[in-house]
Amino acid sequence: MNKQNETVGSLTTFSPNECIGWLVVLAIVGVATTTINALTVIVYLLEQRLRKRTMYLVISLAVADMCVGGISLTVDVSMSGFSCGLWKIDPPPKGVWLSILIGVLFVFPMASVINLASISLERTHATFRPFQHRLLKKWVFGAAVAAVWIFAVLSASYVYLDVFFALSGPGEFYSYLSILAFCFFAIAVSYASIVAKMLCGTQPQHQRAISRERKLTKTLFLVTLASCVLLSPYIICFFLIFSKRTFFSYSSQTLHLHFLLISLAYVHSMVNPILYTLRIPEFKRALVSFLAFRSRAQISPQSDS
Repeated sequence: MNKQNETVGSLTTFSPNECIGWLVVLAIVGVATTTINALTVIVYLLEQRLRKRTMYLVISLAVADMCVGGISLTVDVSMSGFSCGLWKIDPPPKGVWLSILIGVLFVFPMASVINLASISLERTHATFRPFQHRLLKKWVFGAAVAAVWIFAVLSASYVYLDVFFALSGPGEFYSYLSILAFCFFAIAVSYASIVAKMLCGTQPQHQRAISRERKLTKTLFLVTLASCVLLSPYIICFFLIFSKRTFFSYSSQTLHLHFLLISLAYVHSMVNPILYTLRIPEFKRALVSFLAFRSRAQISPQSDS
């Protein structure tokens, strides 16, 4: 039995009621995350004013977060249920199916973090080269979105291959953590340089356009900051789990902490639409308009009957 199976097996120290309680919490987070981000994607696609080139990566982030709640979290809950002994069916056999599940579990969170890093790089370019940024063609932003998803799929594929062929034991998770660390580094450097530019740089012409870009940059910075704050504790815990075997002699208290950090890590995928609603007036108006239209559409058939 490899280290991954050994660590997962330690969840049986949880009582069934404790495990069910945390799985219900994760399920609620998953439903809320999927619903909120699905609404965000619909609003961005329906509202032409929001469907700008600079928002392509934001829409891509919403799609990734929707899949995190709807797919990755579902896989996580299912695997945790097997580990707690809740399901009466046999777990997926070790090998291909387990590897595929692990790949699916990682691909969408990976896409979410890579999207955040790509957004930070795009905002850096918009801050330092505002005029050149406005001249970029749509296909450039489309290519950036495609590159994000290709990189996420390739990263998850490596996890799949390493688990299936046991190339380096737990090394695939170190690779996963290395990619996350690189993304966090890119985010930190990008926004640090943006802050330095805003504080020390000269004020360019076309103040109205620059003001809009800066407001968008601040909004996306808050989105990224909230995500990093919610993700970091789980990533640190994940690193400790796979770097020190003794860390995984779980007590019930440690397992509660483990599930709390998992829940916070998934919550990061639902905070983005909330910040969009608070910080982007166009998005708020479009969301309210869409919800009002849906309400009228539901009331109308009832009135006719």
